[in-house]
Amino acid sequence: MTSSKPKKSSRVRKTTKNSKKNHNTMMPLLPKTPPSFKNKVVDKKALKNLVSWAYKTHGTAVTAAMADNLKDLGFKYATQAAVSISVNDLKVPEAKQDLIGQAEAQITATEECYRLGEITEVERHTKVIDTWTETNERLVDAVKNNFNQNDPLNSVWMMANSGARGNMSQVRQLVGMRGLMANPQGEIIDLPIRTNFREGLTVTEYVISSYGARKGLVDTALRTADSGYLTRRLVDVAQDVIVREEDCGTERSIVINSEDGKFGSRLIGRLSAEDILDSEGNLIVPKNTAIDPSLSKTLETSLISKVNIRSPLTCEANRSVCRKCYGWALAHNHLVDLGEAVGIIAAQSIGEPGTQLTMRTFHTGGVSTAESGVVRSKIKGKVEFGSKAKIRGYRTPHGVEAKQAEVDFLLKIIPTGSITNKAQKIEVTSGSLLFVEDGQDIDSDITVAQITSGAVKKSVEKATKDVICDLAGEVRYDKVIQPKEVTDRQGNITLKAQRLGRLWVLAGDVYNLPPNAKPVVSTETKVEQGTVLAEASQSSEFGGEVRLRESVGDSREVQIVTTSMLLSNFKLIEESTHSGELFHLESNDGTIYRLNTSPGSKISSGEVIADLADERFRTKTGGLVKYAPGLSVKKARSSKNGFEVSQGGTLLWIPQETHEINKDISLLMTEDMEWIEAGTEVVKDIFSQTSGIVTVTQKNDILREITVRNGSFHECEDEEILSRFTEEGKLVNPGEKIIDGVDNDEILFVQKLETSKGKGLLLRTVEEYTIPNEAELPELSHVKQEKGPSLALKAIQRLSYKDGELIKSVEGVELLKTNLSIESFDATPQMTIDVETIQDKSDKSINRLNLVILESILVRRDTISDSSHGSTHTELQINNNQLVKAGDVIATTQILCKERGVLQLPDSVEGEPIRRLIVERNEDKIKINIKDKAVVKTGDRVVDGDLISKGVKSTSCGEIEEVSSEYVILRIGRPYMVSPDSVLHVKDGDLVLRGDGLALLVFERQKTGDIVQGLPRIEELLEARRPRDSSILCKKSGVVQIKEGTDEESVSLSVIERDDSISEYQLLMGQNIMVSDGQQVTGGELLTDGPINPHDLLDCLFTDLKDQKPLMEAAQESISKLQRKMVNEVQNVYKSQGVAISDKHIEVIVRQMTSKVRIEDAGDTTLLPGELIELRQVEDTNQAMSITGGAPAEFTPVLLGITKASLNTDSFISAASFQETTRVLTEAAIEGKSDWLRGLKENVIIGRLIPAGTGFSGFVEELASEAGPHPDILAEESGGYRRTQNLRPDYTVDMPQTPIVSSTAILDDPSDEDLETTRNRHGIDPTSSNFAAFARPNAENQFSEDQLPDPAALEGLQEEGLLSDG
Repeated sequence: MTSSKPKKSSRVRKTTKNSKKNHNTMMPLLPKTPPSFKNKVVDKKALKNLVSWAYKTHGTAVTAAMADNLKDLGFKYATQAAVSISVNDLKVPEAKQDLIGQAEAQITATEECYRLGEITEVERHTKVIDTWTETNERLVDAVKNNFNQNDPLNSVWMMANSGARGNMSQVRQLVGMRGLMANPQGEIIDLPIRTNFREGLTVTEYVISSYGARKGLVDTALRTADSGYLTRRLVDVAQDVIVREEDCGTERSIVINSEDGKFGSRLIGRLSAEDILDSEGNLIVPKNTAIDPSLSKTLETSLISKVNIRSPLTCEANRSVCRKCYGWALAHNHLVDLGEAVGIIAAQSIGEPGTQLTMRTFHTGGVSTAESGVVRSKIKGKVEFGSKAKIRGYRTPHGVEAKQAEVDFLLKIIPTGSITNKAQKIEVTSGSLLFVEDGQDIDSDITVAQITSGAVKKSVEKATKDVICDLAGEVRYDKVIQPKEVTDRQGNITLKAQRLGRLWVLAGDVYNLPPNAKPVVSTETKVEQGTVLAEASQSSEFGGEVRLRESVGDSREVQIVTTSMLLSNFKLIEESTHSGELFHLESNDGTIYRLNTSPGSKISSGEVIADLADERFRTKTGGLVKYAPGLSVKKARSSKNGFEVSQGGTLLWIPQETHEINKDISLLMTEDMEWIEAGTEVVKDIFSQTSGIVTVTQKNDILREITVRNGSFHECEDEEILSRFTEEGKLVNPGEKIIDGVDNDEILFVQKLETSKGKGLLLRTVEEYTIPNEAELPELSHVKQEKGPSLALKAIQRLSYKDGELIKSVEGVELLKTNLSIESFDATPQMTIDVETIQDKSDKSINRLNLVILESILVRRDTISDSSHGSTHTELQINNNQLVKAGDVIATTQILCKERGVLQLPDSVEGEPIRRLIVERNEDKIKINIKDKAVVKTGDRVVDGDLISKGVKSTSCGEIEEVSSEYVILRIGRPYMVSPDSVLHVKDGDLVLRGDGLALLVFERQKTGDIVQGLPRIEELLEARRPRDSSILCKKSGVVQIKEGTDEESVSLSVIERDDSISEYQLLMGQNIMVSDGQQVTGGELLTDGPINPHDLLDCLFTDLKDQKPLMEAAQESISKLQRKMVNEVQNVYKSQGVAISDKHIEVIVRQMTSKVRIEDAGDTTLLPGELIELRQVEDTNQAMSITGGAPAEFTPVLLGITKASLNTDSFISAASFQETTRVLTEAAIEGKSDWLRGLKENVIIGRLIPAGTGFSGFVEELASEAGPHPDILAEESGGYRRTQNLRPDYTVDMPQTPIVSSTAILDDPSDEDLETTRNRHGIDPTSSNFAAFARPNAENQFSEDQLPDPAALEGLQEEGLLSDG
């Protein structure tokens, strides 16, 4: 294996040269004394260390060879040993059954506590999940021990252990238990999978286990895409970060604190920012020295807790990073080279592990025991709290009553009996839990306390869980609950529990009553099976004639005819056609109406039921419609149904035959404008029906249509006569002269035409149709009732076509339709009209049409009882064909009792009907015989195991109903524990069925380290997203003041600041205060819980520091604090998933996100308010202002997400190639931007060599050649200045962008020496205000007197040729 030639540092190059001399053997590369012989098991970790050691000590080639040899070694022995997995290798530890047995016993006990109402549903759920989690962990240990002791060479164990394949969590599922599963919402199902894959899963377990698995698969697919996009954005934001300087010379640094006295790998490869001394003042690490692993260890042993190191975050190199601030390149563990594209490396390092992160968000109930140490008693003795102790009652998440310490104190256990034992002392911190009482005598190995470490106030969120009733009965509250009505902001009233207490459901048979049912038995009545408990009646709304229909399904329909209308002067005639049955109505005078509906159907009001079949208004062909004066129609929204006639009159019809052809022109057998006789073949197989003039319409040699216009054609050359008529045509009245020799004694339609024979007029006959004012109606046309719905028939005449419409047709058309429509009045919308046929009374052969409106009532059939209803019995109170009045009862339904017992009615509320009632049955009570006097009284509530009388315990939960000297009667009940602030869904005395919701438990659970995890969390951080419901941050340092509001829920929070001003903070619903009254807080500190909004944090830090420090320092310090926070947050996500990324990569990205500031007030600079600009640039500009005495620019630091930062880069080519191409390029063109091609991306797009790696040195030279004679003016800034670097502060040469009035001289670009000699010669005092910095004109572009330089001095400068006349 060959070594690629490293082009890194000089040290590596020398080694390579040496190795070339000794290429015949590899030995000289090894140290003279070989490493000490070690004989131990090499697992994954040891292998990692071995390769790392070889690489650091001997370089690439040796390591590659060694790795190859190790691989061969591994394969050789794996082949010989034939390592593979067989089913027999999966050995289930014997301890499994015991562990599961113990867990089940614990869970049974928990369920029992829940059944007795000692713990709430939430506490039960938490305890069950924690029990199984703990069991699973103990089982993993059992699996490990089993393999280690009984079968250390087991294939499965070797693979998992050596890191070859698999891990412990997979082995656990193979031979331990699968454990708890999550559902698709990410919540844990409290039914674990007890079996493993070796034993096989039951069907239920299989379904539960595949429940969350699908989400996992979808997750993986989405994750790949998301991770790729994250990498692309990161590369874009950091692509122009290249190591361009040796040392930026900054004095700023970041602090790395040790965690538990260890620095881990966080210092390795970093340079110290100052000399590091040990406690005795000896120098351990000089300034600017790279810290290697051995130095890091030395620092740890010297007990140094924090180290200042250089970092890309504080590097002052312009638009890049310097070598010293970056430190080692992690590829070869030497100082990074110039021209290294560290931005891209950083982006890839953060993006690549993205696929390994989960996208899942996990809600684990319960509390992790890791953060709190459980302390057990070591000796038997008596507990003493001491005088300092302050404690209060506390209930743990598992429902255990304990005490919580409010202050720090020392708890002692004073030994009893033995004098030799010393007292056990326990340091109790504030917030710790105590499980013992003061003065209690305890044995050894008893849990005494749970000591919390660090801040007590954890971030919690409110969550809810429903309590579902599993027993029908009557609700009773314990007095302790103290329910209270709470009105929220919207005015909704809810009932809330104020204290922890029980809510009881006392057993009984609950009946749901149907609507409008009323109880017929009074309360406390004894009832037997079959007794009528309640009755419901159904009555008619309008009244009418009753028709009983056959029953369908579980209901029977009763129809009541409220209105009927018999069309007695119409015969109903049925006609069978091939398309189905057709019906006609024939009136006595022979008029025939076509029926649009068929008997047996339903129609709604306003619908057309029949059309008049009138041949009088049918034409022979198509034609042109004209309305004569007097005929008018109503305006209609759509012409679909024709136009309703408002006034009758004459309709004029000019016939015209139109054939639609759409065939080839070659088939045409006549010519355009030719006169033809009826029966002529115009196109092959198409014949004309009328005589007249032919018009041919064609397009692209396709024959579209042929029109035949009837009439007589008269040739005419007289232009005067022709000019009176048009091609469109004109109506001519009888007797009106048209042309010589033509008499007209009727209306004619005249059109001007030009035929092959010449010009002339076509005189067309006009047919007249008389339209009556109103249509004829049958005699019986409406039925009116005093009460209830009425019916009426209405005839409407509709014209099919509008005035001037041309109907293109060969067939005839119907010009007028007469419709019969039916309308109902005073009917409810759901009522429809039924169409029926009835035989004529006198002549049975004739059928008549009957229209009726029916009221339909569905009468319930008898039902048998089920859990929520008693059996019902329904009786009809009417007969068929009976006449009933409105409001008469049609049917009554009786609810019958299921079993004997005592009926109880709930307390009735005025105006509300009773919807449920309860029967207390004998089986709902238990009789307990006693010999001695009972220790309970009537109304007491007891649970299993409570003492009833001497030697007699209760066998069930419930309420004592009766106490006598011989027995006690207990009504069975079920208690439910309700926590404070729970919402109660039921009132005291309400009746509930099984499955009803009783209450909504409101509980606080610890936020599981931010619900958003993995990739979405990384994205949220790097895009600087504003989280929902973010926490409230302190704006300025001060002292907290907390006041209770008027109602117990509202609290006001304010901070008294340094200048005694008070800032009020609005608390939102459900926000918990994280500070205490009188506490000292600083800007940016959390006041309430919740996720932090990074933008707010930066604002608060900056606002607070701005009052104490100069603007620039405040900006740098606030940015620095935010940067550290961001780096740590990103690291936390990766660490939680076990991914190690070096801090410096994240720092490079965060540096790019925080490099800009927003100009608030431009002062005297040429910057624009609202402009986003580099902090360095503003610093330089303001420095120039401080010299010239101008007002500096005011600004605030901003945080940009990676997408925004990419689009706000100086290079428009890079921004345009990322997103929003059109917008970026348009803006760049309008603003006249220049792209300096500094980054990699711009150069790749343009097609130049990239300014990194080997292209770097060329890049520096190119810049130098661009700068020309002034190499020090290299930094071209967009702020309007060319900045001179490393010059004395009293001399600043600035090239102005603002237009200057022509009378003012403009400074050329002189050298240092020129200016110095000129000053001396003209006696200008260099310490005076520096006139050489250009002046700034006012709004009118004029200069004030004091801004113009001294004329004498100007004259002198012009003589020297240093000033040109503007």
